[in-house]
Amino acid sequence: MTLSKTTLAMTIVALSIGLSACTDSQKESAADAETEVKEMATQAKEGASDLADNAADIAADVKEGTVEAYDKVKDRAGDAYDATAEKASDAMDTTKEKAAELKTDAADKLKEACIATKKKLGQDPEDC
Repeated sequence: MTLSKTTLAMTIVALSIGLSACTDSQKESAADAETEVKEMATQAKEGASDLADNAADIAADVKEGTVEAYDKVKDRAGDAYDATAEKASDAMDTTKEKAAELKTDAADKLKEACIATKKKLGQDPEDC
């Protein structure tokens, strides 16, 4: 039995050494994996930061473009309003001039008719 106990003890020592070697290797692998995961997390964080910066830049560009477009539309609308107002004013002036001409023409024709009527009736046309 002494040989058996010695063999058993040697076997246990050999297994312990073997397990210890496996454990060290596993610890190194775990440390390497942890380092890789940390590097990947750092890269992902940097990538997300870059994406956020790009999104902010795009949003700023869109905002600037929208403001410029709004200003252009506003200017064009103002110009169109001014042009329309000017045309309307011109049309009103023309209408007033035509109305004055028509009024003068109507008064002249009414006076001519009055004179003609008075002459036919043998009356004095000075009252016309």
